[in-house]
Amino acid sequence: MKIEFIKDEMTQTVKVKANGENYGELIFDTDQDAWVLWPKQIDDGVTYFADLQETMDQIKYELEHADEN
Repeated sequence: MKIEFIKDEMTQTVKVKANGENYGELIFDTDQDAWVLWPKQIDDGVTYFADLQETMDQIKYELEHADEN
């Protein structure tokens, strides 16, 4: 699975694509001091880490290993 992260400097968000399809969007939540992934297919956010690179690494790992469960 090919995972892409596209940073939008204007909105300070990161679009997440999986195999070329829109998977969701990362938005930094200052209240939680963490990045939150808002997947396109569900109406709820998933909170990750304050560090963007750590968050992207974790999401990439989860998506690449999702079929193993």
